[in-house]
Amino acid sequence: MKSNSESRIDKTSAKYREFIIKKAAIVKIIVFLCMIVIGATISLMIPLRPTESITERRTLSKFPKFTMESFLSGEYFASIDTWFSDTFPGRDGLIVCSEVLNNTYGFHTNSIHGEIVKGDDIPDVDIDEMDFVNKNLVDGLDETEVAYGEVMADQSLIANYSYKNTNISASDIGMEVEDTDGSTAAKAGESLGSIFVVENSGYNYFTFLQSESDRYASVVNNLASNLEGRARVYDMIVPTSIDIVLDDATRNSISSSNQKKAILYMFSKMNSNVGKCYIYDLLKEHRNEYIYFRTDHHWTSLGAYYAYSAFMTQINKAPASLDSFTMLDCGNFVGSFYTQTRASSLYSSPDSFVTYVPSSTNKMQFVNSDNVLTDYNIVTDVTGWNITSKYSALIGGDNSYSTITNPNINDGSSILVIKESFGNALVPFLTENFQNIYVIDYRYYDGTVSDLVSQYNIQNVLFINNATATSTSARIDELSRVCQ
Repeated sequence: MKSNSESRIDKTSAKYREFIIKKAAIVKIIVFLCMIVIGATISLMIPLRPTESITERRTLSKFPKFTMESFLSGEYFASIDTWFSDTFPGRDGLIVCSEVLNNTYGFHTNSIHGEIVKGDDIPDVDIDEMDFVNKNLVDGLDETEVAYGEVMADQSLIANYSYKNTNISASDIGMEVEDTDGSTAAKAGESLGSIFVVENSGYNYFTFLQSESDRYASVVNNLASNLEGRARVYDMIVPTSIDIVLDDATRNSISSSNQKKAILYMFSKMNSNVGKCYIYDLLKEHRNEYIYFRTDHHWTSLGAYYAYSAFMTQINKAPASLDSFTMLDCGNFVGSFYTQTRASSLYSSPDSFVTYVPSSTNKMQFVNSDNVLTDYNIVTDVTGWNITSKYSALIGGDNSYSTITNPNINDGSSILVIKESFGNALVPFLTENFQNIYVIDYRYYDGTVSDLVSQYNIQNVLFINNATATSTSARIDELSRVCQ
């Protein structure tokens, strides 16, 4: 009879180790097969398949329609394969998880996404923007209170450019901006496309193209000449966040064209009958406030409010105080910088989407995709919308044509705003100063500005474009088409 000690299993023996290895392998195979079965079962549940991606902001592939031609060519089965992979249940969550895992490999502080294109040298212009400050400012502007703290609008930074053109030299003024914040050390950065990601913030590179900027100024000049005696034309070029809120040391360590000098260059090319609304220094003065989103390329409603105040002052109208609007907090928001770069640092640190509802009216109409005039809100509460779509709270998003009527103003005042998406944040504020506001997104509008001005006897026309649009050939082509 064997003793107890003799009947015990020798866990140090080679036979026992082989038994454990085989047992672990069987468990792994069972788990793997279960995952395959569960995954296959989920993938075959058609109702669970998404039709759009929230994080990518796009409509996903649709199941292909059968045709004999596509069947014989093999395109039909290839399309099924694309649909199957593109609409896998839970794809948005899987994408986010993948990004988080990818970012655990190594230490990533900042990044640059995509190709960086070197801009043209910006010709120097012999002007000083402070020589053209409007001395006849509306009383009380410096007492405006803003919701993000009682920050006073600085009158000395609100300029009215009505000046004669000056001589232009071809000297190279470089890429750097003036160092105004005293920063000495640049933060490490990573480029993701043409987007520079610094910690939890994204920034668009700006590439100055002289030929396109000249075309932009020419389009504005031609429209001002065509509307002479009918309407006054104004131009506002909005700098993007990279030159305003990124600290100067980091900004000067990267290759991005100087937006201030680009804007002044374009203004110097515009005729004296164009009102130039210069807001660069005004926004720079408020750079420590929440005037640009971190995860999106747009400015916030607060940034747009400062620009609105400058424009109203320029045309001798008193801007409405910010506290006369109703503040609306729509919760967290992640925008284009995240959807283009998939940087987890942006997704994990979302923006706050705060905007302002006009007190006079919140009613507007716009032409929808079916070419039908639709009633809508100037500012919509999008608290329950998906986290990437909240910029559409402003004037219903990018529609070809919109109109607003203020029922409390009966003086016949009117303005036409010619804009891309940056204009969406400014339009709600204009509601308080004009009886009739007309808005066209020149990327989608089929008519012409001249016909619209004649039809409605519009008195003021405002171009509003971000700096990047003024160096983008496609945007200038579209703008030229509606301004012919």
